[in-house]
Amino acid sequence: MPKEASLQLNSWLRFKHLVLLTTLADSRNMHVAARQMHLSQPAASKMLKDLEGFFGFEIFMRQPRAMVLTELGAHVVRHARILLNDAGRLVEEIDALRQGGYGQLIIGAIPAAAPEILPAALAELKHRRPRLAISFQEQSSDRLLIDLEYKRLDLVIGRLTSSDQHNLFDFEPLREEPLRIVVRSGHPLLDSEPSLEELSHWPWVLHPSTSPMRGVFETALAEAGIASPTSVVETTSTQTALQLLKISDMLAVLPRSVLRSPLAAGQYQTLPLVVGEPLDYYGIITRKGEPISSAASELVTALRSQGSLEHDASWL
Repeated sequence: MPKEASLQLNSWLRFKHLVLLTTLADSRNMHVAARQMHLSQPAASKMLKDLEGFFGFEIFMRQPRAMVLTELGAHVVRHARILLNDAGRLVEEIDALRQGGYGQLIIGAIPAAAPEILPAALAELKHRRPRLAISFQEQSSDRLLIDLEYKRLDLVIGRLTSSDQHNLFDFEPLREEPLRIVVRSGHPLLDSEPSLEELSHWPWVLHPSTSPMRGVFETALAEAGIASPTSVVETTSTQTALQLLKISDMLAVLPRSVLRSPLAAGQYQTLPLVVGEPLDYYGIITRKGEPISSAASELVTALRSQGSLEHDASWL
């Protein structure tokens, strides 16, 4: 968009326009969207018409039973969501500061980082900023990056899942992650040396198909000419996976980092079989070209320190 048009948009666009776009994208119905915004349908329709007139293209295709985003419209709505989430965070942080708080930090991490370098880094940050409100969620990289893009997270400790994400995010590697096949202690397979072909016929608990960890597993099977397991429970929860292993003969592919305590406790064991290459390095992911808060910056410093310490330790 030319600079002059961008300035015109800044002076004309209102938050109600953004709310209309996102509400209509979710409901796909003008009547429903208007009711949710406490507007008359003609008023909501005019707002959309004004937006499409400004941009010079249809944002929604009018179909008999629904309003469907056009390809360009999807980009407009994506930015509308980002702007609204950014504004929501501004209000929350200012309100927290006004009430005597010290801001908020919302982060996400993959299971590999959650039990390893992240707790020590968070403890260090809380020691420096005891009144900082920290929210944390554990999830697979693909889901976390969606929340990071839409500004529902400040930063992510995970992996980029596609090459085009380099255009959206900055990535600083921390460490690579070897994978292990895990079973409960006393599992029948521990008395033999099974092949990957034999293991494929057992029940598994695995990450969803979109996750990098699952990708390594499926690639290893494909390269060996082995079909994927047909009996699978999918979850991103490490605790759920470990509980399923504990009470059944299921197998799981888990990162080295999450196994330290379970293996030390003697409840689980790893099979002497390598599955694929180690996962690519996980690391610190932030939105490209956007400065991070001072609290996020301090967390990044602590993560770098913990990553270096853990990298020097060898086990398994």
